[in-house]
Parts: sequence; C-alpha cells; structure tokens
Amino acid sequence: MAGKAFAVRVRTADLQALVESGRRVRYAAGEHLMRQGEPGDCVLLVESGRVKVVVRDGSGHERLLGIRGGGELLGEMSCVDDGPRSASVVAHGAVSAIKIAKARFTGIMEERPAIAREVVRQVSQRLRDAERKQAELTSDSVDTRVARVLAELAEVFAEDGAHGPGGVSVPLGQEELAQLAAASHVSAQRALRGLRARRLVTTGYGRVDIPCLGCFAALSGLNPGKDVTGCGGGGACRQR
Repeated sequence: MAGKAFAVRVRTADLQALVESGRRVRYAAGEHLMRQGEPGDCVLLVESGRVKVVVRDGSGHERLLGIRGGGELLGEMSCVDDGPRSASVVAHGAVSAIKIAKARFTGIMEERPAIAREVVRQVSQRLRDAERKQAELTSDSVDTRVARVLAELAEVFAEDGAHGPGGVSVPLGQEELAQLAAASHVSAQRALRGLRARRLVTTGYGRVDIPCLGCFAALSGLNPGKDVTGCGGGGACRQR
C-alpha cells in the first residue's frame, strides 16, 4: 500500500546527513540501478524520477513487483542483512539519486538512531505489503486487484500532472499491470475493459489514463462491482 516516502518520514537534519554522505548519480531510462543477486554495496535515495523493481524467476522470466518514486530509499535490506540483492531496480525514465556506500550508510544508522528506526520500519512495511498482496490472491477478484493497483500507481504518478488537474496518466503497459495485480494478461484486459465501459479509465499504447481521480476513488473499497460511472474527466462528477 502506498505511503509516505522515506525522505518525508525522516527529520530534515537526518535527511541532510544522508545526502551529504553520498554522491549524486544519474540514470537514463532502462538503465539498471541495482541487479538481482549482486552484493549490496550501497543504498540509493531517489531524488527525482521513477524506477521499476523487478525480479527474475528460476526460468529466467522477469516480473514487475512495484514502482518507486522520488524520496524512496532503495537497497537497504541487503545492506542491513549482508545478503545479495533480492530484486533488480531499473530506471523507468530519467532518474537522479544519491548513492551512499554501505559502510557509510551503516555508520549513519549507528550515529543517528532515528534513521535506523525508519529503515526498520520501511523493511517491515514492505514485508507486510508482500503478505497482504499474497492474501489478496485468494480473497480478492482480479477486477479488485487491478483497481487497487491502479489506485496505488495513481499516487505514484499523480505529481506529474500529465493528464490534467483532475486525473493522472499511468505510463505502464497492460502486461505490467497484470504482473502487479498477479493476474493473467487476459484477465487484466477484461478488468480494464470493465473500467473503460464505466468511463473510469481510458487506455492507450503503454499507458492507462484515469481521467478523474474523484470518480475512481468512488469505487467503494475499490470494489469494481459497485455501480460507478465516471465523468470521463468532464467534471460533472456524480460520485463526490
């Protein structure tokens, strides 16, 4: 479940200490920031842009696990437990980040206990999110999971303002949405078709647009079974 980014949760002085302990790095779209299986030799604090977190299974297939944006801390788990990277991180577009070496990062956590507490909190929250998503596989329909994924992605991409003040454009393809919702491509397409029919989303190549966040939020508990018809971005919302 989306929440406040790491940089928002820590105190200003602690954040500044982290920034000053590292160096600024930039990545182009498609570049790897981290690779699954490699040693955890650093953490990255994302300043701007967004990244994809992907995992490769035993058969070599990659699956999208999530999208992270500005203010997120990446790679902290392998720095804490000395294990290899559990997933890869790939730039979704242009990304700017602060790269902090493992030794310096662990030193700062010892110097500043508040940072260490936030790191533990983040690891715990991500584990809880993984458990929640696993439980949703048996308790929620594909329609509900797709709607929930879109709601979470809307928070990540809303600041771009790419679709106007009342909506948001999610620049991901339907296959990627299916992976995030742990659904087949066909099932995810069917769920999107239902949302399109009620004017809650529009789709194009490599993107899903939510024309009105107010209408989309009217899905009670993100239950697509509720009788909600969107305004299509026209502003005549009947759901608010």
